Amino acid sequence: MDINEDMIKTEVSNFVSSLQRLLPKKKDIIVFEPIKTKLSRLSDIHTEAKNVFPKCFVGTKLVILRQIMDKVKLVQQYNYGKTKENYHSYKQYLNNEMETKLINDGLLLDSTGSATATYKENIEGAYQVRLTSKIKDLISSETEVEIEREGDKSINSFSFRMNDMDPKTLKTVTQCMYQVHPDFCVGTELGFKPLSYPVLPELSISARYSKPNFTLSSTISKVGFQVCLFKKFAKDLRIATIINEGHRARVTVGLALHKSYENGSELKMFVDTQRCGGFTFQKDVYFRESPNEIRVLRLVASTLIDGQRRVRLGFGFNLDF
Repeated sequence: MDINEDMIKTEVSNFVSSLQRLLPKKKDIIVFEPIKTKLSRLSDIHTEAKNVFPKCFVGTKLVILRQIMDKVKLVQQYNYGKTKENYHSYKQYLNNEMETKLINDGLLLDSTGSATATYKENIEGAYQVRLTSKIKDLISSETEVEIEREGDKSINSFSFRMNDMDPKTLKTVTQCMYQVHPDFCVGTELGFKPLSYPVLPELSISARYSKPNFTLSSTISKVGFQVCLFKKFAKDLRIATIINEGHRARVTVGLALHKSYENGSELKMFVDTQRCGGFTFQKDVYFRESPNEIRVLRLVASTLIDGQRRVRLGFGFNLDF
């Protein structure tokens, strides 16, 4: 039998057809993709609820953020009167809570004379080493090194901090956040000063249950406990409740509301059982300097009512170059 090109093409075509009949049809193919959920760090366990509460201030302040180089920023802040946050409806029981964690490498300079340098390095993909050094003035400094590992269901971190390069101030903090269920996770924090005597460890246990529009979280430690409730009613309306009980202090309940408007304005207000309350209102004003460049000026107004029913006002400008 002669073997020609047509016979070879026919045999190959029949072989490929037989293999195709063994494969499932396109409509029968089911692809199971792994469910990816966003893991939260332990220090961010109460972020949604606490961001609803306003940061009230008294006096007048001007904040200017200027980008000097690729990795150098200058923060200029000018204050008149008492501009510090006079009152908080919540406490912070966790290390580095409500602070920016994922900051870029570089140098941040403050007009008050302080500087913050940050350096990050990834090791073998899962580990990240972050070094942060803060120099407040000529004799005051703060250095922190943190090693963080993010897994499929957990985020673990170990850090140590030292103030003014004094070994007696060395403090180590270990944090662990584990995802038990896609909607439920638990975390622990252990901190102590190894060079102090006696060594008194600080242990706290936290839990978090979250849905797209609802979050319930809590933290308990030897200095007290805290329960935070966050609820998103609409795209532009959020409400939060925080219950605090500290050591030798009565229970305090705070309620806050955050309302966003279509023109870019935001209103935050709160009241609590200590007969305190307040609100902040901010609005962004846009200035077009050229067809491709728009500058934003943020106006912030604040009002604070303390337990003695005194009303204190604040007003500020935020400008980012």
